[in-house]
Order: sequence, then structure tokens, then C-alpha cells
Amino acid sequence: MLASAADKKDRLSRWAKALEARCGYWKAVVAIAAKNARLAWAVLAKGEEFKAEPA
Repeated sequence: MLASAADKKDRLSRWAKALEARCGYWKAVVAIAAKNARLAWAVLAKGEEFKAEPA
């Protein structure tokens, strides 16, 4: 995700790149994985489709 985030301007990509700059590559990878797990859990718990926010 971090490799492809450099070219993108969406909210999640900007957050990931800023996080990498602040904390380093591996901590950013773990934080992104945790965020994705929370998103997946929320989608499954609510039983709804995932709706990405507009950029």
C-alpha cells in the first residue's frame, strides 16, 4: 500500500505517507494493517457494503 500511495492523492494514501514520514516504514505498515483490520471488522459487524469516502 505504501509503494502505491506515492502516486495517489486520496485521503488514505496521504495519511499513510504522512505516517511513514513520522514513524518509519515498518511502524506505518503495522498501523495500516491495523486500520484495515478495523475497517474489515466494522463492515462485517454491520453487515453492510464498504463505502469509501470521496477524496
